[in-house]
Amino acid sequence: MQKSSNAIDNFLTPDDTKIMKGIAIVCMLMHHLWFFPNRIPGGGVVGLFTLFGMPSTLYLGIFGKICVPMFFFFGGYGVYKSSYGKSYDIVGRLKRLYFAYWKVFLVFIPIGFLFFSSQFPYCIDPFIYSRFEKLVPRELLSNFLGFTSTYNREWWFLISYAFALITFPFIRAIIDRYSARVNLFIVVVVSLLFAHIFPGLKTVPALGVLGNSHMYVRMFCQIAPYAACFWMGAVVARNGLFDRLHDSAKQHGLLNPFADFLVWCMVIVMRQNEVGEIFDVFFIPVLTVASMDLLNRMKLLKKGFWHLGRQSTFMWLIHPFFCYYFDVPAKIVAAPRYAIPSLLVLIAMTYIASVLLDYFWKGLGFVYRKANSVNIHFKHFGASGEKR
Repeated sequence: MQKSSNAIDNFLTPDDTKIMKGIAIVCMLMHHLWFFPNRIPGGGVVGLFTLFGMPSTLYLGIFGKICVPMFFFFGGYGVYKSSYGKSYDIVGRLKRLYFAYWKVFLVFIPIGFLFFSSQFPYCIDPFIYSRFEKLVPRELLSNFLGFTSTYNREWWFLISYAFALITFPFIRAIIDRYSARVNLFIVVVVSLLFAHIFPGLKTVPALGVLGNSHMYVRMFCQIAPYAACFWMGAVVARNGLFDRLHDSAKQHGLLNPFADFLVWCMVIVMRQNEVGEIFDVFFIPVLTVASMDLLNRMKLLKKGFWHLGRQSTFMWLIHPFFCYYFDVPAKIVAAPRYAIPSLLVLIAMTYIASVLLDYFWKGLGFVYRKANSVNIHFKHFGASGEKR
């Protein structure tokens, strides 16, 4: 039976979304470890071959930045599906985002100032090893609220994603009103606006005030179509586009391990050599269908990405400390010297730290609830044990 053209998408389950976020977090770690040798102790890691005249670490490291559009895309997809037919809880969404951020902030920033305030210059970029030399209350508050990211450059993502969550009711209203074709056209327009038009406006003398607006620069001047990817994820969820893409690929015999691997190779080359980031809104759905088909044939690898996806938020927030800002773990990550072993070390360290942090906060919550329960019991019965 043919699916309705506007049927809600059922291709990705919540677990499948975790798997795709697991792939995205590996891309993120690969991007930060391989593409910025000036931030790595010893001047970076070594690749074994070149691609199109470029070291493979740099070539694939550049591609790894597709992680950010992927997180936005799956965020939009998940938010739309989970709120379909319901009222949108914007406060709850922002609370979950900021609570995850603060759980990392309240542990790792104090560690930085206590143990890594005076570090020997272990890399070329002085920004990396000098983050925790001086504690300024105003800077601390600004970082705590996510307005700035001077303690961890890779935390810039927070405020942009918060903006996407805030604008979701507007996005949903448009998506629900128009057809898939119209929404796809709008996504293309939004991509061009955010990646090219809005950044150019801040340099127009008549609109010079925009260049000094923190909100405008952080939310509208994006070097890649992140907001459009969030929008695209919601469009795909609303119109069943994953289901339709998967059925079409299956009908034409394009779902097999060789084709899945070829899709990844083609997207990497096209993105790096031809069209750039602006086509991520279309690359990500294609990569998702190919990835899920491939991983459904490789159960152990699929389970591994699922575990990484479960911890992807903490791993995003934690990994820069191990990769860059704390000298001891950064040197451990760089110690293997070769790209793949160093990446595996970074993945393992970050994953373990994320799991331990999760247990720490759950344990703290359990102790608090127990203490609160005892306190209530004490007040209710009194010190003598008799009910008041």
